Amino acid sequence: MTTVAAVDIGATSGRVVLAELASDGPHLTEVSRFPNRLRQDDEAWTWDVLGLERSMLDGLAAAADQGARSWGVDTWAVDYGVVQAGRLVGPVRAYRDPRHQRGIAVVRQRLPWAELYDISGIQDMTINTIYQIAADDPQRLVEGTTFLLMPDLLSYRATGVLATDITNASSTGMIDVRARQWSRRVLDALGVPASAFLAPDEPGGVRGEAFDPRLRGLPLIGVATHDTASAFVGTPVGDRDQALILSLGTWALIGVEAIGLTPNERSRELNVTHELGVDGTIRFLRNVSGMWLLEECRRAWAIEDGVEPSVPDLLAAAASAPPMATVFDVDSPALAAPGQSAASLTAHVVGPVPQTRGAVVRTILESLVSRLAERVEQIEDVLGAERPVLHVVGGASRMSPVMQWLADATGKQVVAGPVEATALGNAAVQWRTLGAVADLAEARAAIAGMPEIVRYEPIGSRLAWRAFAARLKESP
Repeated sequence: MTTVAAVDIGATSGRVVLAELASDGPHLTEVSRFPNRLRQDDEAWTWDVLGLERSMLDGLAAAADQGARSWGVDTWAVDYGVVQAGRLVGPVRAYRDPRHQRGIAVVRQRLPWAELYDISGIQDMTINTIYQIAADDPQRLVEGTTFLLMPDLLSYRATGVLATDITNASSTGMIDVRARQWSRRVLDALGVPASAFLAPDEPGGVRGEAFDPRLRGLPLIGVATHDTASAFVGTPVGDRDQALILSLGTWALIGVEAIGLTPNERSRELNVTHELGVDGTIRFLRNVSGMWLLEECRRAWAIEDGVEPSVPDLLAAAASAPPMATVFDVDSPALAAPGQSAASLTAHVVGPVPQTRGAVVRTILESLVSRLAERVEQIEDVLGAERPVLHVVGGASRMSPVMQWLADATGKQVVAGPVEATALGNAAVQWRTLGAVADLAEARAAIAGMPEIVRYEPIGSRLAWRAFAARLKESP
């Protein structure tokens, strides 16, 4: 039996999970959960790094008391801090801050998009770190500073060890996807010093011990610090050449795990990303706005009602709403900034404006499913082959109606679960480092036996879903 602590922090909350690998498989216990909220300071959206650090360490102290042998941390990607002489220089800005849009024009003037994509293979999105850096004024990355993405920043503050994980670094748009190193061409185009960027390391190494005396020297293991990278590790894939993977949370990351894929003209046309994963893998995927709008609507309804409506209640209301009545583009840039609500959809829908909460929820979820099915077809087009199985992990994998819609819309068997794939992937790398498993295939085999995993077969019309998605062409 080997027990580790997985720190998993998302854009709305974080938690510390005790992950035990026993003879009958993995067992997870959440020992701590804490909120993570955007803050608006001087018209900028930022993260509370100090608050996250305190909450993380408090949770780890509880995990240490319960027998954890090591810990690892993963968070969302792209957001970064700048450290100089041990201090944080300026805020850690949030990827949804509209100011980052200014960086796109700056980068385009210095580095043509086709060249940048050929180097990094990263999907073009406003949130990309490269655009955040280009928009930084005054520029904080100067000689004598160090660039740290959020999980590496939290690790540094806890241990004093400076390190950069390759799985997260690749999401920045500044890593050479073939060399798995920072691209000097990109850094020079940005006008930032190469000395500010640490050589990326691969997951699995022991970084150091935490300062906090409550952790009693608990070692930090460098896991796949990009939460999607950890989620892919924690997905119970048997044959990756036959499987698609969907990590479905605030964001929906849909794609495949592969070896040796490199950017080409077709993948650039479709804006498919090549993020680097554990053990030399590539996460070949598309980012889609996932449960973001549902979460925003729940937030707005909580303000209206004084209590947050539950997801099961909203799904029950959605089941009573007319099917495929209204569609909208879930990836519309106009719906990306904080502060969305049901009213935000009005100007973007094709079909009757939803009048009830159930209709709003159904519109959001059906529109998301139609977009995901479209992305599946595009990814398979680039790969030149269909894949019969779609693994869905993350909290939304418990939404049975959505899982069935995905099976119908894609024509694939959907394997839903585990919910805690990210924490399991985080833990799996630690288990391997500690010798509890020989390799990640052994860890995945153990995860595949978890009773929560449910399979869905297609029973509905794929053509109907395609016709529904085609209505987006009428979008205003």
